[in-house]
Amino acid sequence: MIYLSEETSSQENMEAWLSQLSDPEFPLLKDSVLKLLKPRLVACNFEEKSAEFAFTVEDWQLNPEKGLHGGIMATNFDVSFGLLSHYFAKQHMVSTVTIHTTFLKPVMPNDVIHYKVQMSHLGRTIHSMTAEAWLERDNILAATASASYMKLHQTFDSPI
Repeated sequence: MIYLSEETSSQENMEAWLSQLSDPEFPLLKDSVLKLLKPRLVACNFEEKSAEFAFTVEDWQLNPEKGLHGGIMATNFDVSFGLLSHYFAKQHMVSTVTIHTTFLKPVMPNDVIHYKVQMSHLGRTIHSMTAEAWLERDNILAATASASYMKLHQTFDSPI
């Protein structure tokens, strides 16, 4: 298991830590919505402070019109922003301050959505980010979002 620390910030460490999303023992998966949503790391760039995560739409995530429920898409953005923010906050907890989502196109059952997240400001306390959600199907831009997260003084009881 790879744990976050101030001394190990690098491209290699970022990839190794985020790749653990597929490991059921990854601390952030235990007893959380991440276990249900099953995010997968596609790519990350330490220097650019960016990451790309893929999520597959499952039947339980659909609205009555059989498209992806907007709340699930917003949650996927929140998870993607949170994972990037967590990497740079290290052992500190983070909290969503604001999140704004714009829905552009419908997302259908079994679509694979790629959330491309970019840190635009990495402050001591506030992390500001933007993101785009692209469908693998026909490379369609389905939604955009922006968010601010707060790095809290509180740290995790056990390493993440």
